[in-house]
Amino acid sequence: MRCALVVSALAACAPARMTVPRSQGVAIGTVTLSLSNVHVMFGEHPLLVDTGSPGDLVDLRRGLRDLGVRLADIKCAVVTHGHADHAGNARALQKLGIKIIAGEGDMWRELAGVHGHLTSTGVFAVFLKLIIPGHYDAFWPDIRVAGEYDLHDCGVDAKVIAMPGHTRGSVVVIAGKVALVGDLFRGGLVTAGEPKEHFYQDDLALAHQRIHELLARGIEVFVLGHAGPATRADVIRVFGTH
Repeated sequence: MRCALVVSALAACAPARMTVPRSQGVAIGTVTLSLSNVHVMFGEHPLLVDTGSPGDLVDLRRGLRDLGVRLADIKCAVVTHGHADHAGNARALQKLGIKIIAGEGDMWRELAGVHGHLTSTGVFAVFLKLIIPGHYDAFWPDIRVAGEYDLHDCGVDAKVIAMPGHTRGSVVVIAGKVALVGDLFRGGLVTAGEPKEHFYQDDLALAHQRIHELLARGIEVFVLGHAGPATRADVIRVFGTH
């Protein structure tokens, strides 16, 4: 897989692997691509959460194959937000007949295929902007989520919930006590499961509020867009409970 040292701050450069066992109520596999993770939720049909960066499609296919998944088996893909490293292959998947589900608040990004402004949370993040693609193939989501959307028709026992914070259109996928949270926060550079403030947040206070809302829902495992996953105890230790 394409995973250069310079982007290791965003992607852990690990192969496709199972990250959440079925004992947690849902089985989840993760494919780590050049800048971000793509997750697979296993059910009657596998569901993708996020799509990777522009140029990642070949590696995505390979990683899915390592998990025993073909793109032809997938009915739906959820894009957690409209940044290029998560929405970069949404249009390519859509052309293959996969239904794309995304938050209504990021439609302006997706219709134009633009990453948009990144509000940095630290100095290092300013330099990271130099390696993040600014554009991707534009797409019109098949399903636009402003509240909640049930994923049973996509083949999994889960739901999408709009949770603006990281971006205006950020969504989270919840299955039991597991939440796939996109870039609400990230994992650590050395310890993958160590919760860290994400490099960019449109609304930092609102992002923290969303983390606390998920804790209040009883979420035990947080599956992340970069590194991870993180446990409830670690999230509470880093972000508190209110």
